[in-house]
Amino acid sequence: MKIAVIHQYYLMPGFPGGSRFNEMARYWSEAGHEVTVIAGTVDYNSGKVPRRYRRRWITEERDGNVRVLRCYVPGTYGRSYLGRMLAFFAFTFSAATAVFRLRRPDVVTATSPPLIAAIPGWLAAKVRWRRIPWIFEIRDLWPESAVTTGVLKETAPITRLLYALERWACKRARHIIVLTPAFTDDLIERKLARREEISLIPNGADPRLFQPGPRDNDTRRQFGWGDRFVFMYAGAHGRANALGQLVAAAELLRDREDILIACVGDGPERLKHEAAAGAKGLRNIIFHGPQPKESMPSIVQAADVGMAVLQDNPTFRTIYPNKVFDYMACERPTLLAIDGVARELVCNQAQAGVFTPSEDPESLAATMVEMADDAGHCRELGRRGRIWVSANATRDAMAERYLTLMSKLNRETGLKRGLFAKRLFDICAATLALIVLSPLMLIITLLVRRKLGAPAVFTQERPGLHGKIFTLYKYRTMTNQVDGDGAPLPDEMRMTPFGNFLRRFSLDELPQFWNVLRGDLSLVGPRPFLVEYLELYSKEQNGRHDVKPGITGWAQINGRNAITWDEKFKFDLWYVANRSFGLDLKILWRTARLVSKRRGISYAGQVSMPRFEGSKDLKSEKFKAGSG
Repeated sequence: MKIAVIHQYYLMPGFPGGSRFNEMARYWSEAGHEVTVIAGTVDYNSGKVPRRYRRRWITEERDGNVRVLRCYVPGTYGRSYLGRMLAFFAFTFSAATAVFRLRRPDVVTATSPPLIAAIPGWLAAKVRWRRIPWIFEIRDLWPESAVTTGVLKETAPITRLLYALERWACKRARHIIVLTPAFTDDLIERKLARREEISLIPNGADPRLFQPGPRDNDTRRQFGWGDRFVFMYAGAHGRANALGQLVAAAELLRDREDILIACVGDGPERLKHEAAAGAKGLRNIIFHGPQPKESMPSIVQAADVGMAVLQDNPTFRTIYPNKVFDYMACERPTLLAIDGVARELVCNQAQAGVFTPSEDPESLAATMVEMADDAGHCRELGRRGRIWVSANATRDAMAERYLTLMSKLNRETGLKRGLFAKRLFDICAATLALIVLSPLMLIITLLVRRKLGAPAVFTQERPGLHGKIFTLYKYRTMTNQVDGDGAPLPDEMRMTPFGNFLRRFSLDELPQFWNVLRGDLSLVGPRPFLVEYLELYSKEQNGRHDVKPGITGWAQINGRNAITWDEKFKFDLWYVANRSFGLDLKILWRTARLVSKRRGISYAGQVSMPRFEGSKDLKSEKFKAGSG
């Protein structure tokens, strides 16, 4: 497949930050798929644009086997919230122009935030004038998160615009991927999507990269942590992270010289918190700034406990922090100051961490003391975390799940395109057949009325697509003769030489071209059986109704009425599983040849086919149910 990803925050090589899509794109490309990522030019940790991207609209580069189109984002990103919004809109515009450089993808995924990434995602799926499925991935609930953290006012015009964009993206996307089950519940509650339209693919860890290792390593010595018990926070330093609670906890722990709080990462609030710690004269909290991605495994290994903290905000009860998966993969326990689904995952499911209320420095400090004084329990928590991640949340497993979904959507889209082509072909062929054959049909109609009686065309209800009943049209091939009691005579007594002639050359089927025009039938598909047979089908046999029935089909060219009912079902189900436009053409060609040879018109000893009495397995099941 050709996979296109719209992700403003796709990491640059060697830069720190969330690498979900870097690792997934690597996995997909190694699996033989062609992956192109449309990304931004800003390092979102520092808010700066690297020199090689400046004054360039689109920069094409490679990340291993992955093609990356870096699109213009202005340097206003890190200056203010207004500057960040300007950067988001600028990326939307530059990314929208980059989609014209995509090599006609088979599937598109656009990931939010920023929410407006949905616009180039939709455009990438539509610009080629063909049905390309696009996936809208929600990594954070926007604009809800911005409102609850105070970045945006709920009544502001920009907020209403973003909510409208969120509704539009959820309704237009072929499928939605969320990172936590709480996101699923939120979208369903707000009626933005149905449950079957949403898939959960959470973050995970790469256990080959993040592995257990000794705490006494080069990183610990480089950072000067000594033999202290280190609580390490890794991640963004923004308003939502509320790192002021770490500074406050450090002040409460001033007398515990054996405990150190180490902060790794960057963001707009880092300098403020660093200055606050310096002003208080705190030596038990250190801000190390951003670190290269390849250094993170050894940094986590050097720590004793990994921390995940956020604002005390109801919205954050719906998220899984990326960092906790890396902590668990390195066999380090998590000190979690986030309630909700993260607490359920880390503390209850994985049993790999300890919870403390968010923005409660006293409780945070007390929990740090308890963990530092019980190193054995911390090691046990870390061991459980590694086991849980290996079993449930490896990044390769998440990438494979994502790939399976994309392949499914691509196949379904291909089938829809094939159905459109099939329907167009049916209409054109049936119209042409009715025009060309109209003189012959007029003659047959008159002959049938004279030799067999009226009406010349008889109707019968048959099950169609998904078992929906429709009216089938055929020329009469038997008389209306009845016995003395008014009951119809057996088929073999009512069949005349003229009726047999119509059947031998399949002329009795000609009125069904009208069924094709109506959309009841296709030219090719499983032949529609009697309605009364529906209740006799097994669950597997009922699968023949997953496609529209046809005038001819795979069973017809492999024996028609001369084969058994079990053989008919096998041929029909094979067609459903392997249908294609090319196969339909093959069936039509072979049908024309078989009609001319007049083969398979009837079952041995029958005028046409014996009645279907149900499969043996189904009869057995019904007998057991009845005798229970």
